Amino acid sequence: MVKIMSIEQRRGIETIDRNQNLLLVRAPIESVAEKFSRARRADVWERDIYDRPIEITAESYIVFQFRGHPWTIVEQLNHHPGSLMFGEGDAITLSWFLSTRAIYYKCSDTCGYIGYNCYDRGAFAEMLYFEEEMDLLFLSDFREVKAEDIDDAFNFTYAFMEEQDIYIPYVYYENAKVGSRLNLRPKGPTLDDLVRSDFERIDYIGIN
Repeated sequence: MVKIMSIEQRRGIETIDRNQNLLLVRAPIESVAEKFSRARRADVWERDIYDRPIEITAESYIVFQFRGHPWTIVEQLNHHPGSLMFGEGDAITLSWFLSTRAIYYKCSDTCGYIGYNCYDRGAFAEMLYFEEEMDLLFLSDFREVKAEDIDDAFNFTYAFMEEQDIYIPYVYYENAKVGSRLNLRPKGPTLDDLVRSDFERIDYIGIN
């Protein structure tokens, strides 16, 4: 009989077979959402939105933290054409403001790349970027590892997330169009059976 791990036990990356851009911050959701909404000058910050309808704004973010996990996850739903998407700058900002570690993680099965930028208290800590048919880029200020030591960028990134005590789920949100009203509970092959108590909280941050 296959034993299904509880949400508290899960670590690593659920799958790399998707397009994903996430901001990961080692801090409680209340602190992360508060600092992120201020940094983005958000018009909307809705707390604890699990399974209740939210009107989608022009630029939208889901912020959630699993129960028993030290990291909070931020994911962008949409953005204004021509505007800057969130990324390394947000990781630096939150890492600095919260005096903690923050990671910008990106993966695409469409383009065949994976990578992350890690910052500790606002300072560069480590980065990896790998794309098929291209050289691996890797730099680290906190451990003695070089690019030539990495045989598989995907396995290396998975191990890094495990070591950092991070769980990156397979998450998607259906039809998150501007002006629509949706229940924005994270969905995915391993998340559909989760209930409110599996999360510390899920918040919504919006910019009109």
